[in-house]
Amino acid sequence: MLKRLWQIFGPVICALVLVVVVIYAYPQGRKYSYEAEKRSAVTLTNENFKSRKNKTTALSDQNHRFVPYFGSSEWLRFDALHPAVLAEKYDRNYRPYFIGQRGSASLNQYLGMQQMLPELQNGTAVYVLSPQWFTKKGYNSAAFQQFFNNDQLSSFLSQNQTDANSQYAAKRILEMKPEITMKSQLSKVAKGQDLNTVDKTYIQFMAELNRREDSLFSPLAASNNANYDKKVLPYLKELPDQFSYDALDQLAVRDAEAHTKSNDFGIDDRFYKERLSKKIGKLKGFQKNLSYEVSQEYGDLQLVLNQFAKSNTNVIFVIPPVNSKWMAYTGLNQDMYDATVSKIRYQLESQGFTNIADFSKDGDQPYFMQDTIHMGWKGWVAFDRVVNSFVSNPTPAPSYKLNDRFYSKDWSGYTGTPSQFK
Repeated sequence: MLKRLWQIFGPVICALVLVVVVIYAYPQGRKYSYEAEKRSAVTLTNENFKSRKNKTTALSDQNHRFVPYFGSSEWLRFDALHPAVLAEKYDRNYRPYFIGQRGSASLNQYLGMQQMLPELQNGTAVYVLSPQWFTKKGYNSAAFQQFFNNDQLSSFLSQNQTDANSQYAAKRILEMKPEITMKSQLSKVAKGQDLNTVDKTYIQFMAELNRREDSLFSPLAASNNANYDKKVLPYLKELPDQFSYDALDQLAVRDAEAHTKSNDFGIDDRFYKERLSKKIGKLKGFQKNLSYEVSQEYGDLQLVLNQFAKSNTNVIFVIPPVNSKWMAYTGLNQDMYDATVSKIRYQLESQGFTNIADFSKDGDQPYFMQDTIHMGWKGWVAFDRVVNSFVSNPTPAPSYKLNDRFYSKDWSGYTGTPSQFK
């Protein structure tokens, strides 16, 4: 009987042991390569988002300063005025490391931060905060899972904390992925229960295994991506050699005029043709009932704020606008949008996060938006005027005063005057 069981399960056990041995045998040291780091910084893929080593190698390079730029799909809007192109052309004292793409909102960003806590400590960051994330239905599990991995989970659990922040995060992870590795330990954290010695030992083992696995596969996460060579370097020659915001604004207008001839919305021709032209009639008025004021995303945002405060990170938040012509066409309510921004700003400012670049009212400026909700051309220039100054001249983080009430359902569902929330 034992022989038969071994014949069935023996090969599987041996294969698992071999995998663990290979993972543990793989060297863990970091090899710094500025060229590789610059390419990784613009590798906007799910795999690179989830990779610990690629991020931490660049962000820990003492000879070259990389700054994390957290956000979502706006980073994919490359043109001559994209932040990566400007930083490279004018050889600034930093390079942006872009973290996020379409579908990566605050919960994923918070968990990704767990992989890079030493690199965030006492550092500088940029965080683009899109009101479009704050939908009533909230983040869906499919979107969450494409940016989530076990290394983030074990990194989170390794903190061994049972405060309101950790409880909320654990509950949200279980909502997004009910059947999950280390569910027993995660459930304890969600309930505010202490982890026992067995739990902590298991978490430490898994954390080490996940880190080593990430180290083994991290080269693949940044391979076969040509954003730096195809979407950064070619644009350098279009920029003036002498830096000037007036010259950049003029370039932005010329580029925008050349690429917005097919529609009356000021939207990039290619985007309009590929994404909108065939269904434009069906989109009229389709956002008239949409609201961003009630959303679980406010609690997810609080996770991010909590982490920035713990890490003593000085961060600038960027709030983008919506293309005003598109807003009018689709029926998106401007008053609702303004109320959402006010609610977001109150959550930030009341806790000491006062570095805010609020562009929410600039959606009616010609050539500010590249498409319906993403900045481009003159929008990128406006972005750079504020963000470059902040990042180029790093200062210590202000004194943050966190309020756990922002995790509550009362706040996520609140639609009154933000300053009157109790």
